[in-house]
Amino acid sequence: MATLTHPIFPTFEENELLLISNPSLREQLLQARLVDEFSARSVIQRGEQVYLSLREVSDPSERQAMNWAILKLQMGGNIPTQELPPTLQTALTAVSTGPSPLIEALIWGSLFGVIGGVLVMAVAGLVVTVLNVPAESYVGITATAVAFVLSGTIIGLGSTLFFWKKLMKQYKQSSKRVTSPKIPKIPR
Repeated sequence: MATLTHPIFPTFEENELLLISNPSLREQLLQARLVDEFSARSVIQRGEQVYLSLREVSDPSERQAMNWAILKLQMGGNIPTQELPPTLQTALTAVSTGPSPLIEALIWGSLFGVIGGVLVMAVAGLVVTVLNVPAESYVGITATAVAFVLSGTIIGLGSTLFFWKKLMKQYKQSSKRVTSPKIPKIPR
């Protein structure tokens, strides 16, 4: 009869694997696996479940700090980035959860440019029709097409700059904190 000295399945100490149940935190950690070395080794996905392994964190105080930080983030708390444990800080700040402010501003600017251009083109067509003005411009292109191109470009550029400034302000404010969705606080 043989006796095994090591268990066949690895045993996990208490709090060594943390189940990530918060959807936004889960998404951040899954994206971090693509760019962060610690996350690539420590974020484990089994079907729908996502776990954070603390095996590689040898310092007990850092392990406890990571455990508390993950617990607080999962409960909807806000933690300033500089107060996160270093390995978790790197993992959560290496992730971009959406398009950059410039790309988002370009999307909104182009949408507003097209809509504004169509509206100005309609007004130009109405003026040409009501006033019975010749509709040809210098190079044989109708006035409504010129109105669309010029107004669409001007409105698009203006709204892109407006949205970019607004989104950059929000981005700078949100990059100071790692947050998760708000959960109402329970009174003590």
